[in-house]
Amino acid sequence: MSQLAQVTSLYAYNEWANGHVIDAASALTEDDYGRDLGASFGSVRGNLAHIVGAQTLWLGRFNSAGGGKLPEADGSLGGVRRLNATFHTRLRDFLAFLGESDLASAVSYVDTRGSAHEHPLGPLLVHVVNHGTHHRAEAAMLLTSLGHGPRQLDYVFFELERTGVEPRLT
Repeated sequence: MSQLAQVTSLYAYNEWANGHVIDAASALTEDDYGRDLGASFGSVRGNLAHIVGAQTLWLGRFNSAGGGKLPEADGSLGGVRRLNATFHTRLRDFLAFLGESDLASAVSYVDTRGSAHEHPLGPLLVHVVNHGTHHRAEAAMLLTSLGHGPRQLDYVFFELERTGVEPRLT
């Protein structure tokens, strides 16, 4: 599998996993959704808003000339869901125009602290998925502690599902 095909697969997984965590969060009361339980961004709300906000920020860094800045998540579950859908639609469009050699191209950006950086696109694309996985795991832990844990989110379950194989937890 080419690196571009792997990155594309990782983003399909990212969309799938984000959707399952957002769906699980829809079972929460507004109080539970916003309750600070000590995760990186406090609550399920904070973690989900951070995930989609960071994805949006990175897509803007990758594709600043194409499509402009995406709106920020307002933190509401509906806002998070909408921004996640918008991000993945725009990301699919972005990935569709990439060639394998584009993954080695340099991306210059300024981080949130004002420091300038330049890195190859490929590793940065992988970073965004990995970052989302970290904060989804926190959100999943919070959801589980509130009695509404999401389904199994491991990449292998995504692959089994998309190939039509019934996953077994053994």
